[in-house]
Amino acid sequence: MIGILLVTHGQIGRSLIDCSSNILGKSINFLECIPVDPKSDLQECEKFIENEIKNLDTGSGVLILTDIYGATPCNILKKYTSQNSIEVITGLNLPMLVQAITNRDGSLSQTVRKCMQSAQESIIKMNNK
Repeated sequence: MIGILLVTHGQIGRSLIDCSSNILGKSINFLECIPVDPKSDLQECEKFIENEIKNLDTGSGVLILTDIYGATPCNILKKYTSQNSIEVITGLNLPMLVQAITNRDGSLSQTVRKCMQSAQESIIKMNNK
């Protein structure tokens, strides 16, 4: 099973995990979040990330999701983008997370494709004006 780590501004990650658990009607294993606040010690955040990656990787890899490309949480994750068993996706939204949780028994690359497709397809302009 692919582990999932959210690295986000403040409590966005925790809120998305809570919403996902509510939608899916269950507690979710191998899913953690690390909040990054303006006052966060970035070296300490990196240590937490390293630790969570080790805890979440059951042999199938770890998918790391973050909210805004180019922001501090994203920049902390750049060094993980070259590791084989880790994928990082920015633009985290709730449909992407639900897709990741429900489709993480395949390969890491398949899960990434499904997450990105779900995130893009969930952005819909509802009015016709």
